[in-house]
Amino acid sequence: MILLTVGLTTYFSGMLEQEPDAIFQRASYAFRMGKNEEAKQLVNQLLDTPSHQVPAAMLGAEIAVKERKPVEVIWYYEHVPDNGSRESLKARTRSGELYLFQLKQLSKAQDEFLRAQKSFPDDSHLLERLSYLYGLTARSWEAVPVRIKLLKQDRINPLILYLLAMSDRSLENPQLISEYSEVAPEDPLVQLVEARQEMDRQEYAAAEVRLVKLVSAQPELSQAQVLLGQILLLNNEENLFRKWQGSLSDHVRQHPDIWSIEGQWYQKQGKTDLAIRCFAETLKRDSTNSTACYQLGQLLKQAGNQNAERLLEYAKKLQKYEGLVKVVYGDRDLQVAPQMVALAKELGLFWEAYGWSRASLLIDPQLEWAQITMRDLEPELTGLELTRMIAGRNPVAQLALPIQKSVSGERMTEPTIRRDEEDVISSISFEEVSEVAGVSFQYFNGHDWPGTDHKMYEFTGGGVGVLDFNADGWPDLYLTQGATWPANEQQKQYYDRLFENQGDGTFRDVTGSTGIFENRFSQGVTIGDLNNDGFDDIYVGNIGFNRLYLNNGDGTYTESDQAKGAEDDWTTSCLIADLNGDGGPEIYAVNYLTGDDIFDRVCQTVDGSLRSCMPLNFPAAQDQLFENMNNGQFENITSSSGIQVAEGKGLGIVAADLKGKGFPDLFIANDAVANFFMVNQGTGKTTFQEEALLSGLAFNAQGRTEACMGVAAGDADTDGLLDIYVTNYFRETNTLYRQLSPDSFIDGTQRANMADTTLYQLGFGTQFLDADLDGLLDLLIVNGHVENLSADAVPWQMKPLLMLNRGKGIFQELQIPESGPFFQQKRLGRGLARLDWNRDGLEEAVVGSLDQPVALLKNTTKSHGHRLVVTLTGTKSSRDAIGTTVRLKRNGQTLVRQLTAGDGYQARNQRDLVFGTGTITTDVQLEVSWPSGLKQVFEGIAVDQEIQLIEGQAAPSVKRIYE
Repeated sequence: MILLTVGLTTYFSGMLEQEPDAIFQRASYAFRMGKNEEAKQLVNQLLDTPSHQVPAAMLGAEIAVKERKPVEVIWYYEHVPDNGSRESLKARTRSGELYLFQLKQLSKAQDEFLRAQKSFPDDSHLLERLSYLYGLTARSWEAVPVRIKLLKQDRINPLILYLLAMSDRSLENPQLISEYSEVAPEDPLVQLVEARQEMDRQEYAAAEVRLVKLVSAQPELSQAQVLLGQILLLNNEENLFRKWQGSLSDHVRQHPDIWSIEGQWYQKQGKTDLAIRCFAETLKRDSTNSTACYQLGQLLKQAGNQNAERLLEYAKKLQKYEGLVKVVYGDRDLQVAPQMVALAKELGLFWEAYGWSRASLLIDPQLEWAQITMRDLEPELTGLELTRMIAGRNPVAQLALPIQKSVSGERMTEPTIRRDEEDVISSISFEEVSEVAGVSFQYFNGHDWPGTDHKMYEFTGGGVGVLDFNADGWPDLYLTQGATWPANEQQKQYYDRLFENQGDGTFRDVTGSTGIFENRFSQGVTIGDLNNDGFDDIYVGNIGFNRLYLNNGDGTYTESDQAKGAEDDWTTSCLIADLNGDGGPEIYAVNYLTGDDIFDRVCQTVDGSLRSCMPLNFPAAQDQLFENMNNGQFENITSSSGIQVAEGKGLGIVAADLKGKGFPDLFIANDAVANFFMVNQGTGKTTFQEEALLSGLAFNAQGRTEACMGVAAGDADTDGLLDIYVTNYFRETNTLYRQLSPDSFIDGTQRANMADTTLYQLGFGTQFLDADLDGLLDLLIVNGHVENLSADAVPWQMKPLLMLNRGKGIFQELQIPESGPFFQQKRLGRGLARLDWNRDGLEEAVVGSLDQPVALLKNTTKSHGHRLVVTLTGTKSSRDAIGTTVRLKRNGQTLVRQLTAGDGYQARNQRDLVFGTGTITTDVQLEVSWPSGLKQVFEGIAVDQEIQLIEGQAAPSVKRIYE
């Protein structure tokens, strides 16, 4: 009996042990037979059975997948424990993918991927999903180690390489976020991306509210803290900024952008030591942060630190690398890939150099340079950390700088400048009068509409010049003209035009009687008295040979074969000014791009569509400098003058005595590469040294290159020093470079309240002018895109801007209708010159466009101040007197104006200086510093008149009295 009982017990025990297997087999059979409900009922019986829980859950998930029930799929996968098994990897990864692609829940997707990553840190499929998620949610810093792991595993994807290089400047698939917002609007990651998009749209108030709420709920979400810090920095909200600083955890402080934001904040406050520490900490965490590298270099230069130049050069190379990446990836242009990879190696970006080489070989396996690079780098990659830059190349690695863990507790006492959003009340107005005045002219760029054939040359042109060709005291107009392409010098349909000012409010076209037959593809123009005979000569910048027209003094011109440049030159802007102090003005031609296919090539984007190429697709064309030999001849001294600097792609230029040494320096606005600041060596020879990087004029405040076009020079903040304003590309703010000293400029755009207004503009011509004669220089800007991207919701034609100077260099856009219909009409604005064409003492402008006739503006401001207009004639200095500085002193205040040349983008202004005196009608004092070194003081000068000052003469001559 006992033996029987034992046998039965053993038998039934075996039956129980075999039952889960049997149930699972029945479930599997039911699933194969399409009996899904029966299969799930059997599977559910096993979910609490340890021995069969995992296979049952995996089978249940498979059934739910077939039934297209993603929530149920995830429910089954949740029964798979995180035990390092392949099943757990599959469960977590697939659940994450369902949340990411079907259920549209970003945070839950991230949770699943991160759970899997703990056990499978190197799984390539998982890494690709994380890379995508980080890109979608604008967290480039967190994505770096993930993406480098993919490169390490030879999971070569050009998009990953591009995103590594662009960092936070690229938001991946931003159009998708609306889908996630509809499903889970309160998801923290959705909130993060929406805040980023609001910031991109300049909706800072909404973004701040969203981010404050987000970081309250998710204080460890580093990127949210970064965005909030950026807004508080932008708005100069001191109390809130300090509160934000104090809230940051050690985890969040590992993000390099946190330190960069603090560095910029302390820099604004004048806390140089703290700013230096913060920027150094940024670079310790991310040595590719070009903003921190550039700003640290600038601060160290101001402190006299010998490491400054090395940091600035490093920042410059980082920008160059980024630009080459845009070309290789954006335009699929492998021609510059060897240069890009070589620069990546030089910078210590070994992973990226390896990745780009491998990606290039996938396109063309025969590329020898790529094969050599991979062979050389493969031994170096072993054991490297998962950072973009190898440790030994970190630019702060060898710097002896004071570093501290945190600077959040430091006291800030300097006042800050807050943004003022109140409406501006102003009486400034302009009227467009070209038709009434008889100025009828339309620029032709080779096609009916620019951009339709995606050729580079279509977007430039539209130059305007002011001259007095017959020396009657009334400003005339020279307007450049394009032609059909390719240019034909025999064509007689398209000519540049010269309009004579009749002195009665009208102009007439006198081109035919002047001997000027300029039928090349003209771009910019400049005017100057090259032989000091009192009559304006004309130099035209063309695509092809430039042309020089010498004034015969009788209303006619004779073409000269001097200073014409090369047949394949593409001259954009140009200037005439005495650069060596010998009295004979030189000619400087700014050249843009070169290459065999520069005028024919069309580029293809990643999505396969065609568009105009980027300037980085082509080599830079060398500027040309022609020295006046004072005998009617000009000598090309480009190679000996110091201007032969690589990577110049110039569009605009200004010549001004920025160093105060009596010799004009040259600022050249370059497109998508560093600007040039050619400092005149003042040796009596025409020699320059390029110093933009050391002077703070090469990049913007973030240490980044911009697509620079127009330039205006003037004392924007009334501190007695000339500042430089540069117009830039769409989604790049225009930049105001404030001069701090003859050796130092800073990006003062944010301080001047000018960033938001210009972010979504593409600027060309710009000029400082005192529109209401209150003594403060206002700013006129004309805008227009370089190609028609309206299908992508990018504006093409754009409105001009009039920025009112509210004092201390703070500007605000005038938006009131009273400014005139001209400012409400969109156009493809290009050249812009300042003048007073009716000689009423009010500053006006002439505007060239690609899509509309030239616009002549009349200043109709009724409530304006008093003025003094000064014209200058050099004797010992060149007759044009370029570089002469005049200081008007009134009631303890000083206004500074300087006669400059170049005048920005393809333009030449009227050669006079206008001083607005506001309500002051008493006599003023003038102090004049001539380029020759002569200084003169004129006392008791009455306002509301136009006077002429002749170098060396004791008294001015009155040319006009204003009512």
